[in-house]
Amino acid sequence: MSAQMISSPNSKTVLTPENETSPRERRVSERFSFSAVAEVVDVVALNRITARVSDISASGCYLDVINVFGPATKIRVVIRHANLQFDALATVVYSLPGMGMGVTFNSVGPEMSAVLDRWIALVKGEVALPDSTQILNLIAQDSPRVEQNILGRLIGLMMRKKMLSREEGASLLDDLLRENQK
Repeated sequence: MSAQMISSPNSKTVLTPENETSPRERRVSERFSFSAVAEVVDVVALNRITARVSDISASGCYLDVINVFGPATKIRVVIRHANLQFDALATVVYSLPGMGMGVTFNSVGPEMSAVLDRWIALVKGEVALPDSTQILNLIAQDSPRVEQNILGRLIGLMMRKKMLSREEGASLLDDLLRENQK
């Protein structure tokens, strides 16, 4: 008898008790579509790969990557998105060679949990990325150097012309603002 999964978009996947085949098939957190770059390292063999995160939750993510690590491989995952970085130890739950792998995060501390919460809130539309105009105004007010003011305006122009995504532009503007505050 095969397991019957009941799911809907962004809902938990539930296996009926009489058909449950393994705990690894049970999702414990709501998943959300997400796009970011991840660096993944096998903590034993020290093999390193770069992947794209396509789904994320408070307890794990799915990594699009051609060369996968096998199930149960202990890994370190570093994800960068919207000027934030998430870094945690994780375990590969399942692998699909040529496609990707599902991973579960191991003991995520409060700081990294806050990063995940922020990203999930962004995806759900509960918070927005800072408006480029707001960031540019802060940079212009705080920037005694003409070059940084011009650079901020250039980044804003590139965002308006769709040469940079909102996330990329916001990340660059945040970096520029942080440099100005030094």
